[in-house]
Amino acid sequence: MKLPEPIIIDPQSVPSLNWGIIGPGRIAETFVAASQKHTSQRFIAVASRTPGRAKEFASKFNIPKTFASYQDLVADKEIDAVYISSHMSDHFEHAMLAIKAGKSILVEKPITYLPEEAEQIFAAARQAKVLAMEAMWTRYLPQSTILRQLLESGDLGEPELLTASFCADNRSVARLWKPGGGGIVFDMGIYPIAIAQEMLGEPSSIAATGIVRADGMDEESYSLLNYESGARASLTISGIATLPMLASCSFEKAVISLGEPFFVPSSISLKTKDFYPEQTTWVDESGISGHEGLSYQATWFAKYLSEGKFESDVHTHAQTVANIRTAFEITRQIGAKPF
Repeated sequence: MKLPEPIIIDPQSVPSLNWGIIGPGRIAETFVAASQKHTSQRFIAVASRTPGRAKEFASKFNIPKTFASYQDLVADKEIDAVYISSHMSDHFEHAMLAIKAGKSILVEKPITYLPEEAEQIFAAARQAKVLAMEAMWTRYLPQSTILRQLLESGDLGEPELLTASFCADNRSVARLWKPGGGGIVFDMGIYPIAIAQEMLGEPSSIAATGIVRADGMDEESYSLLNYESGARASLTISGIATLPMLASCSFEKAVISLGEPFFVPSSISLKTKDFYPEQTTWVDESGISGHEGLSYQATWFAKYLSEGKFESDVHTHAQTVANIRTAFEITRQIGAKPF
């Protein structure tokens, strides 16, 4: 069994969209820097309700327009797409504002805390005939295109058991520990949840336990997911402990392992199931490293928009909602209240 070649879209082959930014925080800085370095996308406007923040951000990234009002930004006729990276509790409001103005949107993950709100966003986007995507950037990495080809080939056989972990001591990241700012399961755990979904589908049952602070913010969780196929997944998520961030799945005929961290440009290995396995590995040597991988989703977004699509082919609206539903159920079971 061989690894297929990755599918990489030439950034110069897609339209150069004019982007506006709502919520110029740390992740927006990373996304804009990566996109300016590795794509043909243009960032022409930024809005913030914090005095001086939009101008500071604009100066750093040579963005010509600043707004103190999100309403004024989405009303700008030059803007083709809006990247929304405000606090997670504000995503719904800002997404609906942009959609109402007829703008296509890329919303930081997770798109909302509540599955029902995500469904409303996507329904509104379809009605307005605009593209709406959650920024699940891992789906657009080269290694993910290899993974999808392997899964679609059927050569692996049925999935059996997946393990994935995102454990990093993020106690210094203040927003993760405030209601509305993310939370560990929703902000970090969405990656293990999403990789399990990509390989196994939607769980038929979830059993979760964990550690929750007195204020309701989750610190750590351990979840067992079962699937109608008989497959199982074990997800370990921690914002206080640090462990290798790995994801592997055993199938009937082979094992797939993603390099560490599995959600950034890294590697993918295909192994036999022998005790001493034969292994084939593809390593990302593009030079696009770490969170610079956010740039890939900008190129895919522009491709989808040019094709008149209203959702991503590789991370659909239904898949987005299902992942939020899983995260919501894990937090419910462990007694966390991150929003």
